[in-house]
Amino acid sequence: MPFLSTCGLLPQRVGPLDEEICSLLAKRKELSDENPGFPDSDLISKWSQKFALNVNWLRRMFVVYLQGEECY
Repeated sequence: MPFLSTCGLLPQRVGPLDEEICSLLAKRKELSDENPGFPDSDLISKWSQKFALNVNWLRRMFVVYLQGEECY
């Protein structure tokens, strides 16, 4: 079943950022030899502060990434 966004269409100005995120994920996949691993909890906390992101949300992002593409 395809994913349908409930938020409507994103403004065109964030499209390049989304593309960059995809590029970075592909690069991370390549560098890790497709073994995603999980960042240390201290690093995630540090990044959440540095980039003003909720630490629990950031952890969940890495958990989803850790599950890998084959889960979907």
